[in-house]
Parts: sequence; structure tokens; C-alpha cells
Amino acid sequence: MPSTGIFGFVCIHWSLGGLILIGLAASEYSGAGTIVALAISIVTVTISAICGLYYDGKSSGKRKPTDICHFMVIWFNILELLMAGATCARIASATVDYTSNQKLRSWLFGIESHSLGEPWPDVLGVSIIAVVSALFMLGLERSKLFSVLLYITMTSAYTLFVTVGSLHTDIKFWSWTEDFMNRNWTCILVTSALCSYGFIGDFTKLKGNTRYIKAAIYIIVPFICYSLITLTFTLMSHYREIAGTAIPLVRVFEVRDVGWPRLAMAICTICVVCLVLTEVMPELYALVMCLAKKEWQILVTPILYRSTTTGAPILAIFVVGSLSSILAFACPLTYLVRLLNASARLKATMITMIVIYQCFKSNLQSVDNLFQNSSVQYSKLRKERRVMKPSNSIINASLWHKKPKSKIKNEYQSDKEYLLLDNYTYDSSNSYRDGMESSDSEEDKNVTTRPSDSESSGSSTDIDAAVQEYKDKVKVSTSNNFPEQSSPTLAHQTIVLVVIKIVVISAIYFALNVSSMEKGVCWLIFIIICICIVILYLLPKNVPDELQASKLYPFLPSLGILSIVSNMTLITLLSEDTWPGILFWLISGFLLYCHCACCYCDDHNENITIYRRSEPAFVEIDDPEERYVDTVIIPR
Repeated sequence: MPSTGIFGFVCIHWSLGGLILIGLAASEYSGAGTIVALAISIVTVTISAICGLYYDGKSSGKRKPTDICHFMVIWFNILELLMAGATCARIASATVDYTSNQKLRSWLFGIESHSLGEPWPDVLGVSIIAVVSALFMLGLERSKLFSVLLYITMTSAYTLFVTVGSLHTDIKFWSWTEDFMNRNWTCILVTSALCSYGFIGDFTKLKGNTRYIKAAIYIIVPFICYSLITLTFTLMSHYREIAGTAIPLVRVFEVRDVGWPRLAMAICTICVVCLVLTEVMPELYALVMCLAKKEWQILVTPILYRSTTTGAPILAIFVVGSLSSILAFACPLTYLVRLLNASARLKATMITMIVIYQCFKSNLQSVDNLFQNSSVQYSKLRKERRVMKPSNSIINASLWHKKPKSKIKNEYQSDKEYLLLDNYTYDSSNSYRDGMESSDSEEDKNVTTRPSDSESSGSSTDIDAAVQEYKDKVKVSTSNNFPEQSSPTLAHQTIVLVVIKIVVISAIYFALNVSSMEKGVCWLIFIIICICIVILYLLPKNVPDELQASKLYPFLPSLGILSIVSNMTLITLLSEDTWPGILFWLISGFLLYCHCACCYCDDHNENITIYRRSEPAFVEIDDPEERYVDTVIIPR
């Protein structure tokens, strides 16, 4: 996220949730039951956000099978923002068309759509996105000023609707609850799914000691505002009285015969959705550029090109602007809203699955992390050798004879340390043999007497004793430094994957049969989910050092399972009409990732310079001693 912080990101969700999603859900589906649906949405999104705190989406720089999940998180985040931009363009076009008494529709050769009455094809929506994209190409940057203006306009729209609407209510409060009793749980869950994007699902940008206080504010404040809007709207209109319109919060003033607030609300709606586009577009082309950088190398590198005049990534802005324009031109608003929420819930589900998988991932898959949980410390070998007092024997004279400086440097480069292995004795014997061969030429000059057999055997015994003593010390110093608790294995990792699949299948089955399911089947699904949670708690977990002090990490298995169940239930209910789009986006991302993984673009993009570096990528070292690798690998 850019340096403007989380403020603009929060305003995107609050604007779309309050002015678009709440009105559409309350007018189309559950009416007064929207408040109950909001409670379900807030629980689902909050649990997913807590699990997302432990997510690390950094790529390893090399294509691995597990990296496809991280890529799909970014891929569906792009789809989510594309749907958000297209939805804003559709709402702006429908509002302008409504204020012009449908004259704009005839001017732009549009016909009325069958879903929510908005014009189709939407030429004005395409024009709005094109203008915003052109402004960013010309050098417009994301600024806090746009976020502040968006917040002010959004607050004004909320205040106007609640204040004026409460004075023109038509339904008594005692009969307001009867509408809720007539609705079934399918309508309430669908409403919950449609309103879920209105809440913040990412708490990773919240820093400092007050992070949890800020998170609570970001949860409670929109819930209060959405509840007031829902209460006012449902008291002003009967059930499905405003159904079939793209802007129900504006049309409800017309139904209650209110004059000037209708125009004011329309102007506020147009300003809000246009300002949301200025927050969505930078997020979009930043993600597209992320996939083209060296970290991923999924897209072609020319997308990273920036204009020398404005400094804007023209190709990236053109790509996201074109995709958003196509969606706004062709897709109905109902389809866009459903796909917007479905993509957000799919992204949260994938993040939760990755977090659970990493929690139980086996740590014995590479040499690099073989000793990451131990307290063994490695340091650079000393360059000064400890010189022992030479004896009168030929063996000691040959071993400890002073060698030339160049030869000592070569020994430093090839020096290795082997601990707890028989190779240590083998190398020692080799060094002894080399020492004997190197000292043969100078034996007559330095040694005048030949030692006895007893002295030779005594010196070799001393060397063997010193080696054995050193090995015993290493055993004693390292035997108690490794973690005593068991760590996850590949079998545990497989069990976790099976548990996740069972939970996903159970959630999908529950969503498909929620309206006609018997109580016995519901209890069976509940028992299966509880068993899966218990299994995860019985398995050993990886607890990184930075998360040992986290209070929520021990509850991560249960929170993750609940997040997967709730998200998959909402996704299944939303996918009744949108599953072709979700399936197309999923397959296209998978093919794109596999194509790049097969080609492996590192070999082709190594010599491509995207921008001028301030320092060279490789530094030549003239001193051989400085090339010494400060790493000791100890195979066990």
C-alpha cells in the first residue's frame, strides 16, 4: 500500500458499503434482516482479518508449487479492485442518467438493463474510467487530499440520508420486525455476503501499540453507520418496494415525495464514487507492476516502464483502465456486486489456508532451516592458528613447521569444519600426510636426529586424544540446545491438507442445502468441523520466534477453520450466478502462472535494465581473504 496509509483503503470499503451495498441488499433481499446479516458479515470478516495478521505474502524469488497460492491472493485482489472500479463507474452512470430523466440513455445509444435498470451498454461508465486513467497517465498521483475529500463527502451523504430519512418514515417500528420473521436464512446469508465488502478485511497495515484499538474502531464504526442506514431505509420503504434500481438510497426519497434531498443525495453519490476511483486505480496498477517485477516476473517487464516526463507507469495504468472499462461496459451491476464480494471472500479464504498450512508445515525440507529452532551459534573461523610447542620428533617438526604466507592463505580458502563426523579424523590424517610430504625436503636441514618408535606412537596418541576430547565437548555443548518438543513432519502436513479439504467440502454442502437441510445433517456437519479443529490442536505446530509472544497464535487453528467455513458458505451463495467469471479468472491465473513457471523468465530478464541503479549489482573483491564465506554447514 502506498505511503498514504490505510485511510484511503478504509474509505474505499466504507463508501462502497454504505452507499451501494447496504441499499442494494436491503432493497433486494432481507429488508429488516439486513441488521442480522451485518452481524454475520462483521464476524466473518473480523476472523479472516485476524488470521491475515500472520500471513507473509513475500515470494521466494524462485518458482515453487507453494507460491501459486501467494500468486492467487494477488490475482484475486486484482479482480476485487477491478470489480470495485467498474461498480463505481456503473453507479455514477446510473445516477447521472436518473438525474437527467433518462435522457442521457437515449443520447448515448443505451438500452435499459434487465437487472437493476441501469443503462447498457454503459458508454458513460467507460468515459468516466477513461478520464480517471488519463489523469493518472498525465502525472496525477494518489494524495491524502483525495482521501480527505472522500471521507468528508461520504460522511455528508450518511448524515443527509439518516437525518432527512428519519423524518419521512412510513412504517411503524412494531410492524418493522414482522418483515424479519418472514425471511429465511438463505436470504439473510445472501445479504450478509453482499455486505461483507463494506468491512475492513486487512489489519496488517495497523501498527503500534494501539493496533487493536484501531481495529475495534474500524469494526464498530461502520457497523453503527450501516445499521442506522438500514433502519432508516427499511422504515421508509416496504419490502422490495425499491427493488430493481441501481441507486435505492436516492430513489427512496422519490417514493416518499421528498424534493431537494433527492438531488443532494444524487450529487453526493456521484462525488463519492468518482473519488473512490482515484483510490482504486493506484492500488490496481501497483499490483500489476508487482507481478511484473523481479520478485514474481509473471507479467512482461515493459509494464514497469515509467514516462520520463510525468514519471507515471503508463502501460500499467492503460492495462487496468482497459480491463475496468470493459467490465463497466458489458457487465450488469448485479453481476459486478456479487463478483466483488466473492473475490474478496476468496482472497481471504486463500490467505487463511496459507496461514494454517504454514503453521503446520514441516521444517525439515531444506538445509537452510534445519537448525533454525536451535540455539547453536556459528561464527567465522579464526585466522590465527594456535601454535603448539614443537617436540624433538620428526612428526611434530613436520606438522608445526612454519609455511609460506601464500600457502597459508590457500589453506584459509579451503578450510572446512566437520563436527561429530568421521571426516574430521580423515581430514586430520590427510593434513598429517601432507605435512609429512612437505617437510621431507627440509628434513635433513632442520632435524639431525631421528626419533624413537615410542616417541612417534606417543605423539600420535596425543593427537587422537585431543580430537576425541574436542568431539566430546561439541556433543555436550550441542546436545541440549535443540528444541525438545516435536516438530511437524510431512505426515502432519498431509493431515492438515486433508482436514482443510474436508472443511471446504462441508461448508459448500451446508451452503447449498441451508434452506432445506434437516437438523440431523446440520449437527453432523457441526461435529465434523469440531473434530477437524481438535485434530489440528493435537498436531505439533511451528511457532516462529517473532510470534511466540502473540496471544492469538495458539487459537489460530480454530479461528482458521471458522474463517474457512464462513467464507466458503458466503462464496457458495454468491457463486450461483457468478461462477463462470470466478472459474474463468481462476483458470486464467493458473495458466499464466504455469506458463511463466515453465519458461522461467529469470534467464531472459537478467540483462534487462528497467531503471538505473545507484550501486552495482555485483562487487568484485580483490582480497582473497575477504571472500571467505561466513557459513558453516554441519550435516548430522
